[in-house]
Amino acid sequence: MRAGGFFENFLYGLQAAQGGTLPVFYNPTNRKSTMVASDDIGAEVATLLTGPSWSGHRVIELGSMVSADEVAAQLGEVLKLDVKAFAVPRAGWAEAFQQFGIPKSHTGPAEEMFECVNAGWMDLGIAGTEHVPGTTSARDVFAAAQNAVKE
Repeated sequence: MRAGGFFENFLYGLQAAQGGTLPVFYNPTNRKSTMVASDDIGAEVATLLTGPSWSGHRVIELGSMVSADEVAAQLGEVLKLDVKAFAVPRAGWAEAFQQFGIPKSHTGPAEEMFECVNAGWMDLGIAGTEHVPGTTSARDVFAAAQNAVKE
């Protein structure tokens, strides 16, 4: 199973984007990368575990190509605000990750992951893989989280 970035990782935006800006580590913000909702991962795993058996090696890619700009726009729809993605400058990543709760000496792996995503090394389309697009949008994830808080 190979999943893209998780829409749930943008849930901080429900608070952070109240001023109309969603800080992101994707740069440029209009470049599409693989993203998926965790519900879609669970649904696909359940389908695979309860479906026909297979033998051999399978690689399944989960997700759809979405940009941070699109995620910000969908967040804006839920918040009823005009929300724009803002690429956090590379020099500020470690500090930003620390504000998200990652200890100072442990931000390196997250920084490396976003460097790889931004370089295009983690896109869909690897030869020999099966692709399963996501069916849950970022909008759906934001709306569900916002509704859960209201309940």
